Amino acid sequence: MKYLLCWLCFVLCIPALSYGQPLTSLPSSGSTTWGDWAFSWEIGDLNAEGLVLKDVRFKNIAVIRKASLPVIRVKYRGRGLSINSGCGPYRDRISGGNIEHFPGATSDVVSRVFDDNLLEIAVFAEIGGYDIYQAWYFHKTGRLEARLYSSGWSCDDSQHEKDHKHHPYWRIDFNVEATTSNADNQIWRIHTKNDSTVQTTQALTEDNDWRLPDDTEAAWSINRPSSEKHVLIRHPLNEARDPTGSPWFLFCSKDVAWRVYKAAEDVGWTFGPTGHLGYLSPPENVNGKDIVFWVVGHLSHDWSQSDEDHPVWHWVGPTIDVVW
Repeated sequence: MKYLLCWLCFVLCIPALSYGQPLTSLPSSGSTTWGDWAFSWEIGDLNAEGLVLKDVRFKNIAVIRKASLPVIRVKYRGRGLSINSGCGPYRDRISGGNIEHFPGATSDVVSRVFDDNLLEIAVFAEIGGYDIYQAWYFHKTGRLEARLYSSGWSCDDSQHEKDHKHHPYWRIDFNVEATTSNADNQIWRIHTKNDSTVQTTQALTEDNDWRLPDDTEAAWSINRPSSEKHVLIRHPLNEARDPTGSPWFLFCSKDVAWRVYKAAEDVGWTFGPTGHLGYLSPPENVNGKDIVFWVVGHLSHDWSQSDEDHPVWHWVGPTIDVVW
């Protein structure tokens, strides 16, 4: 009953999505085409990476080799005395072990189409006290959205605050306009300032980045050298990265990161609940390389007593626009 009520609340509380669409059950892995999109999916059980996309193409041009969600780092406010105050921190990971069927669904993966212009493919998981809905949204216009919805909490210690933050880490191995198994891509930082000026710089080495205090928007572009075709990644504007000092202590310090692809690093999340994304010693050249791009969301749940009777869904996720 709790699950059914939570699902109904979820459907009714997302105004961007009409809830009259029929839900389609899909196998745990498969391939499909929809509009100009073509892609495969699977549940990333080997490395607990949630619902994984592979070989994503738009208009028969390569976009992404693999996109996954290896971890959701969670920190509770607690008394705000240190990074370890409160319950946790936690390292939540979605896999077949915690994915649940929707009512009426016959498989772990489900999909819906909205107004014939938007395709959703998703999984639902129960992790601790959280209901988690991980989804990918394909727009016929060439937009891909990654979304994490969360409801609930996993801290009932009366000595600690229940306010907490989820930090999902999407790992996206871009393969923009690749013609072989290896992509040769480059990255551009695009920071739009309060005075409407736009600062664009090329990223030449592995690095981390985040929205600055005087930014109205932060975005990143990935393209093949000398090509006008590109993808544009916009960081979700819900929240900024964690500040220093009490109560969050820079628990999550970045909005995005980029690394050179290495097969040995495609192993899920190996940094624990308090560890930051590594693979940066020393920073390597990324110009014209096969690039793995990480997007890190920041999703606060400021708990209130009303959550007991009326759980609220919170969401976060980046937008990827394919420009060709």
